[in-house]
Amino acid sequence: MSDFLFSTARRPDGELRRALERYVARVSAVDERHGPWGSLAVARGPHDPPEVVVEDGGWLSVLIGDPVVRMAPEPAGISRLGGRRRAVHALLRGGADAAWFDCIDSGFAALAIDTARGGGMIVTDVGSFVPVFASRGNDGGGWIAGTHVDAVARAAGRNVDIDPVSAADLLVNLTCTYPHTLYTGVRQLPPATALPFAADGAAADEPPAYWRPAEANPYASVADAAAALREALVQQVEAICAGVPEVALLLSGGEDARAVLGAVPPGVRVRSFVYADWENREVRVARAVARAYGATLTFGQRTPDHYVDGMEAVASMIGSHNLFMDVHGWGFHERLGLRDFPVVLGGLSSDSFLKAEHAPDDAGDGGFALPPASIVRRELLDEVVTRRLAFRAWLAEWRPATAAEWEKLWPFTQRKHSANLHGNRRMFASQEPYHANAVVALAAAVPTEWKRHRRLFHAAMKPLFRRSWAVPHSRWRFPYFGAAANLPLTAGLRVTRGVRALVTGQVRARQQPWPKWRVVARSEAAVAKQQQYLDSPLHTVFTDASPDALLASARGEWHPLRQMILLQLSYLTRRAADE
Repeated sequence: MSDFLFSTARRPDGELRRALERYVARVSAVDERHGPWGSLAVARGPHDPPEVVVEDGGWLSVLIGDPVVRMAPEPAGISRLGGRRRAVHALLRGGADAAWFDCIDSGFAALAIDTARGGGMIVTDVGSFVPVFASRGNDGGGWIAGTHVDAVARAAGRNVDIDPVSAADLLVNLTCTYPHTLYTGVRQLPPATALPFAADGAAADEPPAYWRPAEANPYASVADAAAALREALVQQVEAICAGVPEVALLLSGGEDARAVLGAVPPGVRVRSFVYADWENREVRVARAVARAYGATLTFGQRTPDHYVDGMEAVASMIGSHNLFMDVHGWGFHERLGLRDFPVVLGGLSSDSFLKAEHAPDDAGDGGFALPPASIVRRELLDEVVTRRLAFRAWLAEWRPATAAEWEKLWPFTQRKHSANLHGNRRMFASQEPYHANAVVALAAAVPTEWKRHRRLFHAAMKPLFRRSWAVPHSRWRFPYFGAAANLPLTAGLRVTRGVRALVTGQVRARQQPWPKWRVVARSEAAVAKQQQYLDSPLHTVFTDASPDALLASARGEWHPLRQMILLQLSYLTRRAADE
């Protein structure tokens, strides 16, 4: 899945292409076309479907992503196979009232242009898993829309119009409150929406949505919901794998990708991959899981400066809207051959959607607490809180009881770790089954209490864990068993792992899949880049913008990942100011 950049006004040859290439040239080739309807640049990676762009019947359509298409006469399958992409083109020509939720699954963004009369439509998926951003050009250059926020800002002439409130928001929360972006005048379009626009770019401020995450539970019990969830996941994985003889899978020592592996249809070969700093418990468990299901496993070992070395390339690729540190697979997409697969399955978002990861323990006081940030101007932090509470109130129209949970889930750009998907989709043919429309809709419908303590998830996925029942989680449980059975099993697991650590001299060794972020943020490589980039257009955000003061305050108060997003935004805003 790559990117598009569109203007309703015709732009000079090469302008939109260069704006996109500036950010995604490391992973995609960019083509450009023009007409009386405007200008369009489309970035296509080597892993993308062959027909990202289709022109037929007086319409031109762009489909970013390779979603599962569910339209007769063909069975459900990914858009690159059979006649499904042409079916999506016909659906887009039909107008905004199509059955989008039922016909096209999540993980896409679509643009349709009436090449004869101008105007057209943009369709976003149920969670904005592929977000779309838009702006009115400040130089009279029409209406700009695209899937890369910084490219949209550049094409609209707003690349130096930094919104200091959004910058403060990103620095303290690692996300930017919907629908704002780092750039004044650039907004994220709403999820689950078919947005018609006129030839001059005029569009509704709040177009009708084809889906919203309403609190409306149709299930009589956890068991009923679990059966529906399992069916939705299995059907999604089967549809993704249909017609594909071999798939890749991003595996871990956990249980989410393991359930996806258990749902892969018989006869489909699976090559699984895991990243880590060394052959630790995470890798050993993943290898045992792969073996249990008859899959292979390839281990990708990170170098100590893996994240810092890739900062410029990854930050450019995903843009300023989310944290670059969550793109764990940079470099592995080439070295391990991930970009060569037609499907790369993942297990992202199960914890968030199905296990109440972000559900508060109590109702709270109605406010929005910010982490320490004494060097950020107080009035900006106050405005961040105002924006956060306004967004929560908007969500409460559909989720009056759980808006404080879903403000961290929906749209997907509100998730702190959403850059994992934004990076993966540009590097290889990423498919996330837990983002299926049916799974997201079920997650929105059922009560939070059903999700806590793996209650819903375990009931749904236990049959998929059967082949690996004896393989533990990399943490302290066995995914196949429930809470009661895991009590004695966990005790035994702790003893055996403790003995192993003593025998191998790994008592203090790090067994997690990710490095210690504090070590990364304070490495020599990170310090060198901080010194290089921290003198940036972000200076208006701080009470003291000198690099020494910033570093001292950030190291004293901030989580290491916030220190890294400071580096990312400093680099991107400096680059945005370049001609």
